[in-house]
Amino acid sequence: MTSLKKQSREPEPLPDWLAWPVRVVAVVVVVPFKLLWELLVAIRRYVLEPIPRLVYRYVLRPIGIAINYVVLRPLAWVWRTLIWIPLVWVLRNLVAAPLAWLIEHVVAPALQALWDATVWLAKRTRLFWVYLGKGVYYVLWALVQGVRWTGIGLYRYVLRPIGIAIAWLAETGYRYGIRPLGIAIAWLAVALWRYVLRPVGLAVAFVVGVIGYYGIRPAGLLIAWLWRNLVVPVGRGIAWAVSWGWNHSVVLLWKYLVVAPVRWVWQSVVTPTGRWIRDAVLRPVGQTVGRVLAALGLR
Repeated sequence: MTSLKKQSREPEPLPDWLAWPVRVVAVVVVVPFKLLWELLVAIRRYVLEPIPRLVYRYVLRPIGIAINYVVLRPLAWVWRTLIWIPLVWVLRNLVAAPLAWLIEHVVAPALQALWDATVWLAKRTRLFWVYLGKGVYYVLWALVQGVRWTGIGLYRYVLRPIGIAIAWLAETGYRYGIRPLGIAIAWLAVALWRYVLRPVGLAVAFVVGVIGYYGIRPAGLLIAWLWRNLVVPVGRGIAWAVSWGWNHSVVLLWKYLVVAPVRWVWQSVVTPTGRWIRDAVLRPVGQTVGRVLAALGLR
């Protein structure tokens, strides 16, 4: 039973007429690609991947160690020994210590003495400062009251009457002057629009419409018809005649009397002469001058 199951599971072999073409295709197509892939994998594993590690191990790391021992550590030693320690000593012994001694023995006693003198003077002159403060208070209070009563009197007896008079004049002027005048102007404007401007405008519009419809419109249509059927054909004929005459007179004369002779002279006389001068005169002269300069050592 087991042998039967194994036989049933095993795939059937390909026939010879199909197996040989498959093997040929595998050898011709698959094997080169497989070899190429293995070559690329080997290049990546044994060439590309070790390069960064080798560069770091044998180039960058030695350069970093050299920079550390040759540049950074000497600079750190110079900074610490020649700059930082002397600077700290100078600041500590020549600046901080004298300044602390000066504050402790000069400034602090002077401030303490000044404070004690101020306290003693304030105790001895306490009544003077109390009466002086009261006097200043009463003077300021009198000034504030004077300003207050002056402002109240000014408002009550000057500004308020003037404001009332101005308000009465404004109200009276508006009620008996500006308002009736505005009503009259508005009535005149409405009457002028209703009985003069509007009828005149309607009449002018009617006249303009009649003139335009029975005068300007037929004249415009006539002018357009004349332009389309007379002026445009005549203009086109004149333009065609001028173009035909120009092309068959001036252009032909210019082409055969100027362009053709100039072209023949250029091609038959000027160009051969220039080539002969270049080949028979200028080039030998140049070669001779070059040889002379070379013989003299100037070239």
